[in-house]
Formats: sequence, C-alpha cells, structure tokens
Amino acid sequence: MKQVITALGLMVALVMSATVSATPADNLKRLLGGIESLQGHFDQMVLDNSGTRLQQSSGDMALQRPGLFRWRTDEPFPQLLVADGQYLWLYDEDLEQVTRQDLDKRLDSTPALLLSGDLSQLEHTFAIVGPEQGGDGVYRLKPIDPNAMFSVMRIAFTAGVPQEIQLEDNLGQRTSVAFTQLDVNPELEAGRFRFIPPQGADLIIE
Repeated sequence: MKQVITALGLMVALVMSATVSATPADNLKRLLGGIESLQGHFDQMVLDNSGTRLQQSSGDMALQRPGLFRWRTDEPFPQLLVADGQYLWLYDEDLEQVTRQDLDKRLDSTPALLLSGDLSQLEHTFAIVGPEQGGDGVYRLKPIDPNAMFSVMRIAFTAGVPQEIQLEDNLGQRTSVAFTQLDVNPELEAGRFRFIPPQGADLIIE
C-alpha cells in the first residue's frame, strides 16, 4: 500500500509540474540568454504620434554579451555608435565629431543593452507581458523607472531570434528597428568593440 501511495504521489507531482506555465519573463530571459553574440543588418524608421514618417535609416550592427555593441548607420547620414563596456562612443562622420560618455548599463537605457546586457535585472527593470507557451511572439516591456528613455518596448521573436524592436515614448513617437541577415552567436573579434577617435575629430566628453 505504501508503494502505491508513493507512486500516486509522484504521478500527481508530475502532473502538477507539467501544468505550470513559464511566465513571459521566464520565456524572454531564456530567449535573450541564448544570444551570446549577434550581428546583422537593420532598417530603422521613426514615426510621430500621427504615423507620419520622420526619419528612415539603415546599417549594420554587432553585439556581444556582456554590454558590448557596435551600431553603424550608413544611410542617410553615416554615424557610428560603439559601447566598449566602459564608454559609449558616438562618431558623426559628417561633423567630424566624437562624443564620449560613461556607459549607462541599465537595460532600459538602449535596445542594444537589452539584447547584450545583464539579464539578472530583467524582471526588476520591466513589467513584462507576452507569450507563456513556446516563447515566440511579441513581448511588451514597460520600464518600472518613470525616467526611462522610453515608455514601452516591444520585441518580436521568430524561431527564437529577434526580428523587430519597437520603442514608444511618452509623446507617442515610435521607433521601429527591423533586423535581417542575422547571424546568431558568431565569433566576433574583440577589436570590433574598440573605438579610437579619428585624428582631427573634435572630442566631446560628457
């Protein structure tokens, strides 16, 4: 009889564990945690609150955990944004100007840091709504900090890979970044995330 009761108890425990769904935060953390490095092409569009296009650009990106990324815009104006783990560098080629500032490592500071940053703070940084089964789909992240740079972020995943990030600010302006030609977990040279200001460029330290 004792063996029967034990077997029944194990069966109940297995059934109960099978019915517990992962939370959206669990699924998002699992998806992001599977990305140690990423590179590809992006197309970015900025719309005002009425849906009018304000800006469109494209370029290439690469990122590596923890906290390294390189974001180069080719069209219409060449710019380079590099996070080297300590500083954030912005190089405006047309103005021959470099801006350096301390890297804000909060996950809600830039979309690139959400993809490459420390995921242990994910649930403390955002209120997360999204798929509870499977993981793919659209996740809605609302920053807990009222002073965050955006009011809502949406990330769409297909086959475990981020396809698009949308940001919306408090004025209703929306930024959409669509990714293509993505290579997940490639070996990236450390030199891609180093930046040396070009000779003759003005350096601004903030």
